[in-house]
Amino acid sequence: MNQPSPSGVPGTPRRGIPRFILLLFFLSCLLVCACGETRVKKDLTLARDFRPQEVQNLAVVNLDPQVQFSQFVEAELLKKGYRVKEGSTVGQFLKSEGLLKEGSLDPPALAKIGSRLQVQGIVLCSVMEFSRFRDSYRLSIRCVAPETGNTLWYAEGGKEGRKGQKSSDLLKDIVVSSLKGIPSVR
Repeated sequence: MNQPSPSGVPGTPRRGIPRFILLLFFLSCLLVCACGETRVKKDLTLARDFRPQEVQNLAVVNLDPQVQFSQFVEAELLKKGYRVKEGSTVGQFLKSEGLLKEGSLDPPALAKIGSRLQVQGIVLCSVMEFSRFRDSYRLSIRCVAPETGNTLWYAEGGKEGRKGQKSSDLLKDIVVSSLKGIPSVR
């Protein structure tokens, strides 16, 4: 028998989906969203006076000896029409001249790289954060003018990897997303 409602009118039997099923559905949606593809958190800043046509020849320098991702930076810059010095050539030059000290380059070293390798920009790649526990990276990619040391553009990106994802794939995802807004030379 139907129970009367507070207004005195007989109520209708309750139909629809039980609450526990709705709760279960809601929790499963949350779980799927949490385990899904994470996006790269990124930031890109271009100097006001940056003109891609004036900075076509670049050298890419990996400042972190533990994590190599400069090859992904080189590939993205080549896709955008920049001329990039071959990585091993740059590495051999840095080593033979003893220019890379403690993961950084001082202004005289930048000027020497610029003049000897004939580049208008030096792209410095470094790891800002790394977590083995969460398999996440935060990368810094900065292009500087060799003569002045002024930053021409700065890109930063970070992402947490999925379980079983290769570190190289994660680093490539971060680099591609972070450099997406860099203007093409073409």
